[in-house]
Amino acid sequence: MKPLIILEIANNHMGSISHGKKIIDEFYKIKKKYNKLDFAFKFQFRDLDSYVHKSYLNTDHNQVRRFLDTKLNHENWMKLITYAKKHFLTICTPFDEKSVDKIINYKFDYLKIASCSSDEWPLLEYIIKKANKMKIICSLGGASTETIAKNFSFFNKKNIDIKYLYCVAKYPTEPSKLNLDFFRDLKKTFGKKICGFSTHELPDEFLSGSIAYSMGARIFEKHVNIKSKKFSINQYSSTPEQLDKWLDFLNQTILRIGSVNARNKFLINEQKNILNFKRGAFLKKGLYKKKGDKINFEDIDLCFPLGKGQIASNQLTKFADFILKKDVSSEQMLTNKNLLIKSTRTEIEKIRDKINFLIKISGVVTDKKNKLEISHHYGVKSFYEFGICMLTLVNNNLYCKKLIFILNKQTHPAQFHKKKQETFFILFGKIELIVTKKNKKNKIKKILSVGDLITLKPLEIHEFKCISKNGAVIEEISTTSEIQDSFYIDNKINQNRNRKSVISLRK
Repeated sequence: MKPLIILEIANNHMGSISHGKKIIDEFYKIKKKYNKLDFAFKFQFRDLDSYVHKSYLNTDHNQVRRFLDTKLNHENWMKLITYAKKHFLTICTPFDEKSVDKIINYKFDYLKIASCSSDEWPLLEYIIKKANKMKIICSLGGASTETIAKNFSFFNKKNIDIKYLYCVAKYPTEPSKLNLDFFRDLKKTFGKKICGFSTHELPDEFLSGSIAYSMGARIFEKHVNIKSKKFSINQYSSTPEQLDKWLDFLNQTILRIGSVNARNKFLINEQKNILNFKRGAFLKKGLYKKKGDKINFEDIDLCFPLGKGQIASNQLTKFADFILKKDVSSEQMLTNKNLLIKSTRTEIEKIRDKINFLIKISGVVTDKKNKLEISHHYGVKSFYEFGICMLTLVNNNLYCKKLIFILNKQTHPAQFHKKKQETFFILFGKIELIVTKKNKKNKIKKILSVGDLITLKPLEIHEFKCISKNGAVIEEISTTSEIQDSFYIDNKINQNRNRKSVISLRK
């Protein structure tokens, strides 16, 4: 997914179609320079006949005057929006219920909830009722953590696709008031739905986007305008030149941050370069070893540089035996041709290492005394395709609590329990769960991520697969777990008496 740049025109069209089109044209020139970014033009809708109370219509109230003086009729709105759609995605903020209907009718790509509306429950209820199939973005300017939690819960219960933007509701915002560290705190608290930064910063601020991107922001909102003899620019709207510089900083940051996949592709080149600085293995002076002899660490000298095909220093590990394939004399180079390296580590130990790493990155707390139960349903060789690992924390005659660890692309085959009812709570990562109800016809597929919870009743067939690169951790809370109460649909698994291994979690 490309980072999305939202260009907020607000009332900067000033009620003039020609001025609005000029703004779109000038920023389209900038958009063309950045093909690794997506761009959306954003508008605001207010049904002024009902939005502004009639007692304020003829007053000098600052905001009321701004809305009335820049009013566009339906025909002009259509012209401006249609013009924007030629080159941009479109997004719009409704400030009342009638405007929600208008956004749906005009077929905008996104609906944006303004900071001031993030706790306006009548409007939010209407958005859920009418626009629940739209992509929704919500700004969080001025919202306390408690308010954000309420909004998050409100949309989460309705299973609405919504993304949140950290925002500072100060116009303009000085650099010292950006407090971008709070974005990181929000992301840690509420997860991946906190994914953007909406700014009312000073137009000459160029670092904020770069910093926010490095913290995980992928949606950015900027107020924009152009210089005009007729209309002035407010203090927090950027000109094309200013946005260009801001985007250039962002683009350079994106280039430098790269991605995990890009790094993995380049890793082979890195490893080749690193070999230029490693030491190679030689048989010590005065020694002579015959084919079949075992070589110990004490028999080896490590010297620079590493020769072609030579055993490198990092290959000498306590978890391997070194056996000669040929006779080797004093100070001779040890190579892949004359030395066999045979790993002494078992596959079960390697699996334990992976689970310990998953525990570390997930941050889950475990009991150090626990034994790790490794399920290899079709044998250890197929473990990384079919299998899971578990820690049983509590299992008595009242209830059971387990931690389930599942690695990327690993599948737990379909099974059911006759007695046990269990609840899955996702602590880390993401899984795809398929549940088949009692009649074996009604299959339900769900994607569960951090914070999601589901209860599986007795006789409900369930299988799940990890779909997150770093693995997943599931907290299972259930009635008492009995060994004889697990029934797999594939009878080959039921007949496999050696489908589990147990090892100490700690070495």
